[in-house]
Amino acid sequence: MPGLIDGHVHTFGSTLNDALRFGVTTVMDQFTPPDFVATKRGAREEVGRGTEADLFSAGMAATAPGGHGTQYGVPVETLTGPDEAAGWVRARKAEGSDWIKIIYEDGSAYGREIPSLDGETVAALVEAAHAEGLAAVVHVSILDRALEAASFGADGLVHVWHDEVISEADARRLAEADIFVVPTLSVMASAADSAVAELVREAGEAMLSRMQRQTLADRFARGLGEAAAVATENVRRLRAAGVRLVAGTDIPNPGTGAGISMHGELRLLSRAGMGSAEVLAAATSVAADAFGVADRGRIVEGHLADLVLVRGDLEEDVSGSHDIVAIWKDGYLVERGLGGAPAVAALQAAAVPAPAETLVADFENGLEATFGAWDLTTDQMAGGSSSASMAVRDGALVVTGEIAAGVAFPWAGVIWMPGAQPMQPVDFSGREVIRFRTRGDGGEYSVMLISSAAPTGPPPTVTFVAPEEWTQVEIRLEDFPTATPEIIAGLAFVAEGPVGIFGFEVDEVEVR
Repeated sequence: MPGLIDGHVHTFGSTLNDALRFGVTTVMDQFTPPDFVATKRGAREEVGRGTEADLFSAGMAATAPGGHGTQYGVPVETLTGPDEAAGWVRARKAEGSDWIKIIYEDGSAYGREIPSLDGETVAALVEAAHAEGLAAVVHVSILDRALEAASFGADGLVHVWHDEVISEADARRLAEADIFVVPTLSVMASAADSAVAELVREAGEAMLSRMQRQTLADRFARGLGEAAAVATENVRRLRAAGVRLVAGTDIPNPGTGAGISMHGELRLLSRAGMGSAEVLAAATSVAADAFGVADRGRIVEGHLADLVLVRGDLEEDVSGSHDIVAIWKDGYLVERGLGGAPAVAALQAAAVPAPAETLVADFENGLEATFGAWDLTTDQMAGGSSSASMAVRDGALVVTGEIAAGVAFPWAGVIWMPGAQPMQPVDFSGREVIRFRTRGDGGEYSVMLISSAAPTGPPPTVTFVAPEEWTQVEIRLEDFPTATPEIIAGLAFVAEGPVGIFGFEVDEVEVR
């Protein structure tokens, strides 16, 4: 079959390597830093041997100040009104965005309230994108906004809504508008469906990278079982009305994994009533047409030789798509073993060498660190309301606060940033463990390892317990499920739940 195309990803770490190892030869990224996209453009425009899927991307997304998309620490140029739309779109085109992604999300589908662009601004962005020759896709999670986006002339919706089931009449109107929909059932099904769990058992855990294992193991704090059922019925009705459907996963959200979740998405689309041949088209030719990528998604003369050889007839039963014999990218046979070397090399190239000193801080001189600096970190940057405070008492760092419900990943605590600048990556190659002493309320806490100044997904974590009496904790860097544990932009010592008051202390922190 043609190489698979994932219509909705967010790229970081080993995403492109992991995707390719599972037959996803092209990804459509819906939000990632433009400078990162620029580093990948050459690979997709040249035919040659490589270890990554090709990346096409919207680059920066359009959103309101404090709106969805601003919570990840990535610089975002926000909008406050329709008069800013034309200039904003021109700037994205100059950065190399392949299409325009617009966030039309107020959080109501998740029981939250977050700032959102208004309809007039969304309509102006769609018009501006078309004026610049770019497609416009819209992030929605409720039906009313999906229908509004379609009325504004949007080319695609990059989620299916899950607040209510669409009427047959409205589904027909979407079909008549020739809008495409990327349902991303994988995200909503991750907490309630066994599609990917089945795949992990069938494909074997040995095939999974550290990052895949981490994101697959994560879970949303709020269950999405009912939403998954509504979303599946919406897909069923859209398909019946003739709406173009594109397969996409929205990795690396909790419960998803790059590459492997694409095969889960195919199964979920099949369960939503699509025939096997339709599902394959949604992940190949329909996806290529929707995003205007002319040389992929089909096995025809003149197209890239992105090919996947599988056992069995997938037009009869698409659930066997993961049973891969071989993969070719640009005509070259792909080595499916783990590695992620290019992503590792890129991070190492951006990082500065760590100082020879192994002691980070013993707190004998307050918050002063041997190198780097300490600060607070909470989910307030993601629209949450958890809180934390820190103080030095009796030569130890005391961290207290409260975890509050309201976001998918609640957290609060402290972060140590080792670089001369905030979140500057530092290369600790040759170091093996993070060592520290801790005590507290007996609760379970986490050490988060942030490798990049611009992460686009949840960082890898390792948990520890803070007992009433002082105890020493050692965490091996290799225990963090990431391809680059030696690259550290930040180490956060945080509470992630349950909801309520927390308190712990840390002392004698080392990276050795």
